[in-house]
Amino acid sequence: MAALEVKSMDTAVIKSGNTSATLTFCEREADYFTVLYESPAVKLRKRVWGYTDCEFLVNLFSFIAKEWKGWQGVQEWASIEGEFAISATSDALGHVTLNIKISEFDGPEVWGSNVTLGLDASQTENIAKTVRAFFAN
Repeated sequence: MAALEVKSMDTAVIKSGNTSATLTFCEREADYFTVLYESPAVKLRKRVWGYTDCEFLVNLFSFIAKEWKGWQGVQEWASIEGEFAISATSDALGHVTLNIKISEFDGPEVWGSNVTLGLDASQTENIAKTVRAFFAN
């Protein structure tokens, strides 16, 4: 099973190990990037101000890959303005759950959504490399 797909140097697509859901990082420009979550039930898209914090997001995925056998507790990252947050938990079998929060605070229609994406241990190294490459551009 292909764990992730790289459409170009400008896009990193992380596929769920359990379903057809995906988490995509794309449209990187200066301190901004777009996050996109897609599943058969929902599609969420948000422009995120990464500022200087994207290295910590890269480190989150590096940690997940390094600790592929599982870890205790929750590993978290959130954008400085809080429009995108991700937390990761794992079990002793190497299954990782990404809890993803995407929110819109500005404008006439304020909204927020929490979704999850399941990963298998075999996916984590490639995901970490792809996320690092995306944010290195």
